[in-house]
Amino acid sequence: MEQQDRIMDGDLQTLGLQSILKMLALSGKTGTLFVHSGPETLSISLRKGQIVALREEGVPQPDLLVMLCLVNKLDPQRAQMVREHAGGNTQVALAMLVERNWMSAAEMQRRLEFAVTQSISHALRWVNGRFAFHRQLVPMENRMQALDIDSTLLEALRQADEWEEMGETHLTRTTVARWLPEIHNDVRSLGLGQEFIEALCLSNGEIPLQAMALVLMTPEARVARIMTRLLELRLIEIVDTALENEVQQDLSNLIIKCQTTLTRKQQSSNPEQHLLGLITVLSDCINGLLAHHSRYAKSLRGRGQIPYPDVIRYLERRFSSQFQLLAQQYPILETIEFTNGRLDCTSILTLDKLVKGEQLEEFYWEAVLGLAAFLRMVFAELLRDEVGNSHTGRNLNFAWKAFLTEIDQEIHQYQVYRAQHNAQVTRGRDPAQPAPMGITQNWNHVPDNEGGPYRPPESRRRLI
Repeated sequence: MEQQDRIMDGDLQTLGLQSILKMLALSGKTGTLFVHSGPETLSISLRKGQIVALREEGVPQPDLLVMLCLVNKLDPQRAQMVREHAGGNTQVALAMLVERNWMSAAEMQRRLEFAVTQSISHALRWVNGRFAFHRQLVPMENRMQALDIDSTLLEALRQADEWEEMGETHLTRTTVARWLPEIHNDVRSLGLGQEFIEALCLSNGEIPLQAMALVLMTPEARVARIMTRLLELRLIEIVDTALENEVQQDLSNLIIKCQTTLTRKQQSSNPEQHLLGLITVLSDCINGLLAHHSRYAKSLRGRGQIPYPDVIRYLERRFSSQFQLLAQQYPILETIEFTNGRLDCTSILTLDKLVKGEQLEEFYWEAVLGLAAFLRMVFAELLRDEVGNSHTGRNLNFAWKAFLTEIDQEIHQYQVYRAQHNAQVTRGRDPAQPAPMGITQNWNHVPDNEGGPYRPPESRRRLI
C-alpha cells in the first residue's frame, strides 16, 4: 500500500476501533482500514462508509465445508465437489452452494454478515495495537451485500459484552475440544438441545471455538457457555495443543528408535537369532511405551511430582491384567515378569542356556507372537488415553502402523521359512541334509509364495 494513500493512522489506546469505524461511516469514506494487534490483522474494505469486505489474518482459517458436513447441513460428496473448485476460498464455496441450490442466498448473506460481525467483535476487545486507513481498496473476494456500520457495531458490541459477562473462564476463541474417549452412549438420551448436539459434533479435536461459532452462527460467548456445560457433563475435554505436540514428538522418536533397532536385528544369519532379535525389539518398544505413558497418562497429569511407586501401581493396574490374559494364550509369557512398570524379559533372552534346538525355536516363536500382541494392546490403550480420536492421534496411528507393518513382514518371513521346513519333514527328508535343487537353504531369503503360514501346536511342553 502506497504511503501517500494513507490518510489516517494511530494507536488503538488513543482511538478505539469503534470510534474509528463511526468516524469513517459519518464521513462516507472509501478505502481500506487495517487494524493490527500482535500477530492478528483485520482488513476492512469500505465503500461510501459501508463495509463491503473483511479479511482476518493471524488466526487459523476454518474449513466451512467440513464443519457443515459435521452438523449434517451438507453432504460430504457435495462438499468435496465444491472444495475442488473453490480452492479454499470460503466466499467462492458459499456462492457455489447457492448456485447449486444447496444453500439459499439469504443464508449465504447471513453467514457472511455473521463472519464480519464476529471478527469486528473480537477486534473491539483489543487494547494494544495500531490502525491505518488508506484511500485505496484492497482486492478481496466480495459476495456480500454492503453492511451498515452502525448496525454491525451494535451487534458486535453485544457479542463483546457477552464475553465480559462470562467472567473468569479458561476458554478462549482458540480453545479446541474433543469427545472424551470413554463416551460411547447415545448422547440424545441426555436430553441436550440442538445447539449442544451440534457443538458435540464439532468437537473433533481440530475445530477451535471461533470456528464453531462461525458455522453455528452463534456468538462465541454462547458457544463457550455450551462447551462449559459439556465439560461439566464430562462429554468433552479441552485439547492442550502444546502437550499433544510434546506427546507426538516423544512417541515419534520412540518409533524411529525401534525401527532403527529392528533394522540392525535384520542381519541375523539363522532363525533362532532372528526370533531373538524380534523379541529384543518388541520388549524394548513395549518398555519404551510404558515409560512414555508414565509421563503422559491423562490421570497422572497436573498432579505435580508423583511418587514413582504410585506411577508403577498405575501402570500395573492398567496393563498387568491384559498381559496375564495373553499369558493364557501364550504360556511362555508367564516366565516374563511385569514388575516396576516394565517387562523383564531376561528369562527369554537367556533361555538358550536351558533349552536347545527346535524346542528353543518354538519358545522363541511363541514369545514373539505374545509380545507382538501385547505391543498392539499397549499402544492402542496409550493412544486412546493420551490423545484420543484427534488429528494428533491419527498422525501417530499412521506412523505406528508403518512400524507394525515392518514387524509383520519379519514375522511373515519366519512363517514362510517354517512352512517350508515342515513341508520337508512331511516329505520324509532329513532337514539337516542338503536341500534338493529349487529349495532354498537360506531362511532369510525364502520366496513368499511357498507354503502356508506356520501355526505353532495347540499344546506345548511347559518350560519349568
